[in-house]
Amino acid sequence: MDDITVVKLSGKALSGTAELSRLFSRSLGHKLVLVHGGGVEVDSLFEALKLKVEKREGLRVSPREQMPYISAALSGMCGKKLQGLAVGSGLNAVSLLCTDGHTLKVSLKDPALGMVGSVEPSEADFLVNLLRAGVTPLLCSLGLDAQGQLYNINADDVAEAVAVLLHAPLYLISDVKGVLDAKGQLLESLDEQSCEDLIRTGVITEGMAVKVRSALRASRLIKKPVYIASYRDEQLADRIFSGQGVGTAFEP
Repeated sequence: MDDITVVKLSGKALSGTAELSRLFSRSLGHKLVLVHGGGVEVDSLFEALKLKVEKREGLRVSPREQMPYISAALSGMCGKKLQGLAVGSGLNAVSLLCTDGHTLKVSLKDPALGMVGSVEPSEADFLVNLLRAGVTPLLCSLGLDAQGQLYNINADDVAEAVAVLLHAPLYLISDVKGVLDAKGQLLESLDEQSCEDLIRTGVITEGMAVKVRSALRASRLIKKPVYIASYRDEQLADRIFSGQGVGTAFEP
């Protein structure tokens, strides 16, 4: 199926109620698959419940006993908030796990991280049939394996796998307007060599380095552009659904 767009929202982007409503309203008549994280909401819930937060190389350590709380934040709080905004904007939206309908296949990433999963594309039919029926899928970064075990998954990995499965352009939306150069100016496009040079010289660091490498990998696999942009960009929705570039583009 052509003309599908995959948008991934970070936990920070979920705070932009007005911006997300505009995004959903502008998506009417288009085929949108939305993937969301929710690390901010998980952290807030853990703080309220006085639960330990531990992260390793950007990944949340997810002991089995913490999974009900992680699920409550991601699938419950975040998923239903987004579904409410989407429905209020006129969409027929459903909130799902990323593995529903055998869309993605999940497996244990590293026992030291607890119930953290790795994903790979599996079957496109479920999402394609939903889109054909006029339904907007909202996929959270949780998944079940064949034995029914629940995993916490990096949302960027989920978005990449979904975009690869659907051969769709991917927009990674957070609270940063894109990749910035040493002078703080937006870089409108980047290739692999430019990214590595910026990482080597310390212009791109830590989480952004992980994100740009993921974007480059995704663009090679999808053979379509991947964008990093901000939900605060007033032209975001129009640019996404008119097929224009936004933020920083990573070309295949």
